[in-house]
Amino acid sequence: MTELQKPSLLKRLFGGSPESPPAPIPTAIPTGEPEADASPLGSRLGHQPVLHEMLARQILDAHLRNRHQLHDRAPADLGSASPDEARLLVRAMAAAAHANGKLDGMELGRIRGKLRSSALDEEDQRALESSLEEPQCLEELVRQVDSPRLAARFYAVSLAAVDKNAPINRSYLRYLAQRLGLPADLVVRLNRQMGLRL
Repeated sequence: MTELQKPSLLKRLFGGSPESPPAPIPTAIPTGEPEADASPLGSRLGHQPVLHEMLARQILDAHLRNRHQLHDRAPADLGSASPDEARLLVRAMAAAAHANGKLDGMELGRIRGKLRSSALDEEDQRALESSLEEPQCLEELVRQVDSPRLAARFYAVSLAAVDKNAPINRSYLRYLAQRLGLPADLVVRLNRQMGLRL
C-alpha cells in the first residue's frame, strides 16, 4: 500500500470518503435528558410570555376589585346590609360584647341602635334583640362569612359594639381579625376609622 492510499483507506473505515467533508465532532455526550435552555423563560414557546402577562393582569385586576370592595366607607352601617347580613352582623356584635363575660348597658345600647338602623322588619328586630343575652358561638358565626367584604363588616360592627379601651376587648379584636383573615393594612384602617389603635 502506498502512502497516498492510506488516507483513503482511513476515511473509508471511519465512514468518510475522499470527496466528502469530515464528520463534525460532537461537542457534548448525549445524556437522554432535555437540553437546558439558556434563553429567557418561555423563549422556546413564544406564547408563554403573553399568557403570563395576561394572567398577571387578571390577578392584579381581581386584587384591585377586592381591595375596592374592602374599602367600604361605612362598614359598620347596617342600613345597606341585606336581611341575612344584618342578622349575622347583629349576632357578631353580641358575640363581641360578651367577650369580656357580660353585656353591659352601653354595649346593649350600641347594638340596639345598629339594629334599628337596619332594614329588618320589627318582628326580626324583636327576635334578634331577645337573643342578645345568649350570643351564638363565634366559630359558627365566622363560618357564615363568605366574602372579604362581609369579613370586613363583621370586624367593623364588632369594633363598634365594644369598649375599645378595655384590654380584653382589644385582645378579642386582634383574635377576630386573624380568624377572619383580614389584611393587616385593612385592620389598621378600620381601627383608625373608629378611633382605635391596636
